Amino acid sequence: MATLVAIERFVPPYRYTQEELSNYVEEWLADDAAARRLLSVYASAGVASRGSVVPIDEVFHPASFEEQNDRYREVQIQTGIRLARSVLTRAEISAADVGLIVSVSCTGFMIPAVDAYVADELGMGPRLVRIPITEAGCAGGVVALARARDYLAAHPSEVALILAVELASLTFQRWDRSATNVVSTALFGDGGAALVLVGGDHPRSRGCALARLEAAGSVFFPGTMHLMGFRLRNQGLQIVLDRALAPFVRREIAGAVGAFLEASAVSRQQVTRFVLHPGGRRVIEVMAERLRLSQDDLAATQRVLAQHGNMSSVTVLFVLDEILRSGGVRCGEKGLVAALGPGFGAEFALLEFC
Repeated sequence: MATLVAIERFVPPYRYTQEELSNYVEEWLADDAAARRLLSVYASAGVASRGSVVPIDEVFHPASFEEQNDRYREVQIQTGIRLARSVLTRAEISAADVGLIVSVSCTGFMIPAVDAYVADELGMGPRLVRIPITEAGCAGGVVALARARDYLAAHPSEVALILAVELASLTFQRWDRSATNVVSTALFGDGGAALVLVGGDHPRSRGCALARLEAAGSVFFPGTMHLMGFRLRNQGLQIVLDRALAPFVRREIAGAVGAFLEASAVSRQQVTRFVLHPGGRRVIEVMAERLRLSQDDLAATQRVLAQHGNMSSVTVLFVLDEILRSGGVRCGEKGLVAALGPGFGAEFALLEFC
C-alpha cells in the first residue's frame, strides 16, 4: 500500500489563448491551402489556453535541435529542483528521507536524467533509487505511480518522490505541415507536477492524507506501435498521432478497464471518481461513451484540458490535483486513474481517497 501525501504543480511563466495560437498558426500556414483547411480544429479542440516555457514567438520560430534541447535541459533542472523542494515542504518530509525518485519526461533528452540533479541539489542519497521514465509518453504519469507503489510495497517505511515535467513547446517543428502536426499544435502545452508517496509503515501514512494507491495495472496491445509516438528527425522530435487512434480506443477501452477492475476486485459501480488523461476532445468523447461517464465524471479532465492543454505525462496528475482541489471528495471513494500511451498501451491505477 502507498499513500499520497502531497502534490504540487508547475505552471509555466508564459500563457497564451487558443485564439492567439490560431493567429500564429494561420501565419505559419499562410501559403499552404491544404493545411489551412485544418484551422477549424483549433476552435473545437477543447483547449482555451495553455502554458509555455518560452514566448509564443519563440515557439513558432524554434532554434536548432541542439539549442532547443539545451533549453529543455536547463528548464528541466530548474523546474525539477523547485518542484521537488516545494512538494517535500508541503509533505513535511526531508529530502534526505526520500528512498526513490521517479522522473518522467518524453519531450527532450538529457543524461543523466533530471532526478540526478534534483538529488544532488537537495541532498538525497547515498542509497537513493532513481528511475527515469523517458518513452512512456502520455501514460508516463501513471507508470510512475505504479513503480512508486511497487517500491513502497517492498520498502513500506520509505518515501517515494515522483517528478514529471513536459515541455512540448520546445518540440514544435515549423517545417512539418502535416495534418498530424497541425492538429497536435492545437492540443499540447507545457507543465510539471510532483508527488510524494509513503509506504504503509511510514508515520505519514497513519490516518492517510490525500489518497491510497491500492492497485495498478498495464495493458499492452500488440501490433499498435504506429498509433502514437515521436520520430527523431535531424530537426528534432516529429509527433506521430494516427487517425486510427480514436477508433482503436473505442474498440478496446471498455474491456481493458473492466479487466483491470475485475483483477482489483472492484466493480464499476464502486468507482465514483475518474482521473482520466485528456489526450484530446475526441479521445475524451470516446472514453465517455464507452465507460458511460457523465459530464460530472469528466469535469476535472475537461477543465485541465481547457486551461492547460495536453501536457503529456503531466496531465493526468493535474487532473488528480484538480479533483482534490475542487473539494467534495468523500473518504472511502474509489477513483480510477487512466492514461494511454505509445506502445500502444493503457495504464491504470486504483485510488481510495482519504
